[in-house]
Amino acid sequence: MRMPRRHVTSQTMVWVVVSLLLASTHPASAITYMSVEPVPSGDVVGNDTLAAIRSIGYADLERWSRRLLDDCGMVDSVIGALSADTAITSITPFNWRVVVAAGGFEGGTTPSFVFTLQDSGGGAVIEADVNVLGNALGYVLNQGSTAHFSPDNFKAYAFPLDYAVVTFPDVLSGEAAQAFFQHLGTIDEALFSGLFAGFTQVDLPGSSTNNAMLFLQPAVSKRRFISGLSAAAADVQGASYSPLKNNDSPTTARAGTAFPENDWLAFPEGEQFLASIGGSPQLRRELLVLRAKHLVAVVSLLAAIANNGVDDYLATQFTCPI
Repeated sequence: MRMPRRHVTSQTMVWVVVSLLLASTHPASAITYMSVEPVPSGDVVGNDTLAAIRSIGYADLERWSRRLLDDCGMVDSVIGALSADTAITSITPFNWRVVVAAGGFEGGTTPSFVFTLQDSGGGAVIEADVNVLGNALGYVLNQGSTAHFSPDNFKAYAFPLDYAVVTFPDVLSGEAAQAFFQHLGTIDEALFSGLFAGFTQVDLPGSSTNNAMLFLQPAVSKRRFISGLSAAAADVQGASYSPLKNNDSPTTARAGTAFPENDWLAFPEGEQFLASIGGSPQLRRELLVLRAKHLVAVVSLLAAIANNGVDDYLATQFTCPI
């Protein structure tokens, strides 16, 4: 899930800056989720190119995303560069994990790199480090924005938003999450394709199956959000809606959220992301190299699409950019 630039007003930006200054060295929360898409922004590659990439469908995009994550180490490389430069210090091998899972936004579902950053034996994750990581990944993966949120600490990050969760009884595939999102649209289109409508597929504490979909409240009333989402959950055998009131009626909870962003049309070098990362000139050079590698991977995928050879490319011909 991501929120576009229009989500942030000037008044909100003032509040964000103050909040980040006050919280920059505070632990983020017990758990934080982050969602970053590997599919690049249309502002970077062009909307026609973006449409061509999305035309191969969720399943093949998921395969491509897994190759980038598992074979090419795109995320590991970013975290390694940030850690070596001490741009982040609290994100350790023991308190984070990342998987390819579904993320939906305004009528579309694409694979995302979904992080779970959880306080553990590796120590507490600092808010400022989460913000740096979100900006660095947004820069390297050529995103317009990324999202991170704490469902158990509404005071974390920039501002609070209401949310609700639908949990499924079995392992939830990305395509099944996409289908549920589409079903939600048949109940209330505003919760599917409306302003800020979206979800992130997450693994809740105690689960390692990513069998839950967390929906942040879009630009509709709280009552409408609850009504539509709880009705959609009731249509799926074994699915459950949360949170519930003491009388078992559906309600919402509040999450602390932030949406690091870069306007690539106004800042074509990723200056907004880079300003939030800080770090040494060496770090910026390393991140620039990683960003270029991501774009090379995008070009290779586009060539396979043009030659009608996506399946062969992903199965046997894929190579990580050097």
